[in-house]
Formats: sequence, C-alpha cells, structure tokens
Amino acid sequence: MILVIGLGHPLRRDDGVGLWVASRLQGVEGLKVLGTQELVPELIPQVAVADLVIFVDARIGSGPVRWEPVHPGHRPALTHTFTPPGLLAWAEHLFGRAPEAWLVTVPARDLAFGEGLSPRTRRAAEALLGRLRAYLGREEGA
Repeated sequence: MILVIGLGHPLRRDDGVGLWVASRLQGVEGLKVLGTQELVPELIPQVAVADLVIFVDARIGSGPVRWEPVHPGHRPALTHTFTPPGLLAWAEHLFGRAPEAWLVTVPARDLAFGEGLSPRTRRAAEALLGRLRAYLGREEGA
C-alpha cells in the first residue's frame, strides 16, 4: 500500500499545498491519502503498514519540487508533533519496520493568511500531481 500524507495549513495560502495535493489524490486506486496540519503519533501504525510513504509539504522559496529520501531518525518523545524521520523511527521501534519514504517539497512564496495557492505554487503542485499519477501508472481521470 502506498500512503500519501499531505501537510499544511489551509488558511496560510501556499502552506496548504500538501493538503491541496492530497485532496486531488483522494479516491485514486491503490493509494491511501491523508491530509493533516501536523504529523502526530496516531499516524505511526498507518506508516508502519505502508510499503511506501510520500510526505508532501511546502518549502519556503523558489526552485523546483524536491524529492528527498527519508530514513528513520532520532526517536523523539511521544509529543503532538513529529517529523517524517521521527514517524519512521517510531514505526520501526514499535512495529519492527519502516517503509521506504520520500519527502516531496513544493516551493511556496505566499504564506499570508488566506485561501488558495499562488499561481506559481499551483503550477508546481499540478506538475507534481502529473508526476505522481505517472509513477503510479494512473493518468488523469483513470
């Protein structure tokens, strides 16, 4: 199972890009898709059973969409907020495995209060959707 976790705040313009991507992947066969404002301990079991986890988040600045592999890191205290490496570390500790994982960051320019993505961030997010669908072997509308 492939798990896509979209991160962000829906009322901080481009910061909501991870949620925007996740909402457009809902219902795609073979994917489990979650949208959240922060990574919480309740996600650990879902991460542990996935074959692949793709975290999608905003990154301040410009440039291309970045894909970075994520590996289990330091196992943080069980608090309300985790990082992708922290989630993987807890999955490995509690369930004996950490799946392959990627952090995909989309450049964000406008983090002001408000809704909707800036034009550049939206174009980058749409390109990412196309790449994800191609990777998964699912074209638009399929």
